[in-house]
Amino acid sequence: MTSLHRAEPAALKFTARRSAGKRRQVIQHPLWVAALVGVLALVFRVFGVQRANDVFIDEVTYADLAQQMADGQMPTILDTPFFLHPPGTYALNALVIRGLGLQGSSMDLALQLRWVNCILGAVTVVVCFLVVRRLVGIGAAAVAGVVLASDPFVLRMDGRLMMETPAGLAVLTGWLLVLVVLDCRKGRARPWLEISAGLVFGLAIVMKDMTAVFTVVPLVAGVFWRRTIPPFTAWRILAAALVPYAVYLGLLTAMGLLPQFVDQKSLGILRMVGAVQMTGFNSVSEVSLAERLVDLVGRFGTSYMLLGLSVLAGAVAATSPAANRRVIGLFSIFTGLVGVYSVFFGAAEEQFGYCVVLAGVVSLPVAAVMVVTWRPRLGRFVVVATALITALSLFLGVQARSVVDDGLIQARNWMVAELPASARVGLTSVTGEFALLPHENWEVLPSLESLRDGDAQYVLTQGRQLSQGYGFASPGFLDWLQNNARPVFTFSGPTSGETVVWRLDRTKLEAAVSGGLVLPPVSGGYR
Repeated sequence: MTSLHRAEPAALKFTARRSAGKRRQVIQHPLWVAALVGVLALVFRVFGVQRANDVFIDEVTYADLAQQMADGQMPTILDTPFFLHPPGTYALNALVIRGLGLQGSSMDLALQLRWVNCILGAVTVVVCFLVVRRLVGIGAAAVAGVVLASDPFVLRMDGRLMMETPAGLAVLTGWLLVLVVLDCRKGRARPWLEISAGLVFGLAIVMKDMTAVFTVVPLVAGVFWRRTIPPFTAWRILAAALVPYAVYLGLLTAMGLLPQFVDQKSLGILRMVGAVQMTGFNSVSEVSLAERLVDLVGRFGTSYMLLGLSVLAGAVAATSPAANRRVIGLFSIFTGLVGVYSVFFGAAEEQFGYCVVLAGVVSLPVAAVMVVTWRPRLGRFVVVATALITALSLFLGVQARSVVDDGLIQARNWMVAELPASARVGLTSVTGEFALLPHENWEVLPSLESLRDGDAQYVLTQGRQLSQGYGFASPGFLDWLQNNARPVFTFSGPTSGETVVWRLDRTKLEAAVSGGLVLPPVSGGYR
């Protein structure tokens, strides 16, 4: 009897240990971890979706193009067919507009469609987790997922209606399928996986054709770099990747629009390589990229690190004995080089960095594991650095989503509620034009002369855009308002600085124009 009593607790302890082990296995199961990472990413993106980022000019433009496609029309800007970017993202948002019955102005549609990018951005984080898990294991994948879920720069892009979010998801999903292909033995399933990977790459290209550099170029390079990708595998993926864009070009040819496409696309290529500087930090601007980076380092410090290390991490991963690691290394190298080139020579627009961050997040864990394998003494340093980066990314992510930065929305709502319907309001920025027009008695009036001739009583300005030369009105226009008009609404935010509605003094305005002080706009399209 005594032996039975002694055996019973031992059996209970064994059962408890086995039960605890099963619970740990469930908690650490890849699908559970992926789901948890995805939920974290979705929470970060949904929180503050309509207030954490001021309205951006591209958002309202894309919302308007999507509305046109939802109405069965050709995407146009100023009555001209728009071919600078392919229509993939506009078609996706058009389906959402039609499916959910969304309505409203371009700005209202942009704010509603932001929810779509929130969901797609969260899915991208899950795909990132799956990619890194195949390369270096579940622990590093969980860390990479948390970093991408909270990265402040990625959060800003996913929190706006930008084409980079769906295009980036397609790019990363395509590479995940490539990794599956490389790990798959030859058989009936492999060609279908290759075709699937190619079609997903094709979707990325038809959403933003610049992603060809992040997909097709590394794919072809993989054939020649240590035979990372078998030639026939690469050609099948490449052939499938060209199909969506070929269909797009075929439709344009059938409609007789190919010459206009070639003209616009040629200009787009010249802009991308920097031969024509129309937008971005390398264009004529009072603000340099270095000044902008220093100004924003407190908000995007971890993002800068991912951007800066993408090429180096890719170079390390590309030397791996494992083909799947090498191919991700090539992806990171070419994507990072595009970022480097755009900074120094091309159109240095911040959205170019989105896929660079994605590449950095998936290649850095590979590089870190390889470095520790080569130099085990660096293991403690890598662990500490990873913990600090993850904690800092979480902190900056919470900070990014907690800020209130919706000046243009608040200014619009204030003017609608507080100003009489007959009040004449002058708009001074490109964003203001696209987001707030058409509206009765509101129009673009970016000079003192146009304000006088348009009988304007109020004028709306966004301080950072005007002071940096990105609006229609000149920086001197803003100085004149500060000395001669009365602010009746003011909002301060990190994106646009001071967003102000000014009450004009018609006597001072008339005196200034009569005295020869016109302050013409920086855009030649307006007086």
